[in-house]
Amino acid sequence: MTRFQDPRATALAQQIDQINATGWESACDLALQQHVAKGGLSPVEAVLRFDIFSKKAQDTADKRQVLWTEQVNQNISGIEWYTVEYGSVTVELPRLCEELRLVPGDKEILMQSKPMALDFLAYWNLAFKLWRYNRETESRWLSSQWSQFYAEYMSREWVEVWTEDEVYQILLPDGTFQDKPTFAINACCCWGNPEAIHRTATYSEAGSSWFQWNNFTPWR
Repeated sequence: MTRFQDPRATALAQQIDQINATGWESACDLALQQHVAKGGLSPVEAVLRFDIFSKKAQDTADKRQVLWTEQVNQNISGIEWYTVEYGSVTVELPRLCEELRLVPGDKEILMQSKPMALDFLAYWNLAFKLWRYNRETESRWLSSQWSQFYAEYMSREWVEVWTEDEVYQILLPDGTFQDKPTFAINACCCWGNPEAIHRTATYSEAGSSWFQWNNFTPWR
């Protein structure tokens, strides 16, 4: 469940989502046509089809930019509030909506939410093992401690939290299946430009440190 910081953002996000969906469908249709005609296109036809694809992509980007400009000019917040629920404990936290842009004051909202995220994570820290993701190591996941997470938390600007609660079936040696529940709470300590934290090219000006509390050993 989510709600926008500014109610006006609802319509804008919906319009941008529709623009993205229409642009994606158009690109898929053109790709399908290309596949069907593969091997039967002259060099000129191939160039024309590529130009059409590029124009459709640019049209989609231009339509998005018009709405983003409107959002920023009207100072419509790009923040949405989402609810994280685990067991009987819930917390409502802010994040930048994927369809929208940052406006003045939005990052401060993210930063002010840190204590709420910390309280939620501290409650569950007693129940699960803690790991930290490290892309530089072969195993990717390293065993961690609350003190290590807290040090990262203190040095970063805001925290994003999400949970996983799933049941997998595993094949046993006797040929039968067994349900294996997996529970995980994820937290990323973020810094920098909220619009750039997921772009690896922006590290270390922007990025996040990923921690996970769970009842299993992470394999990713």
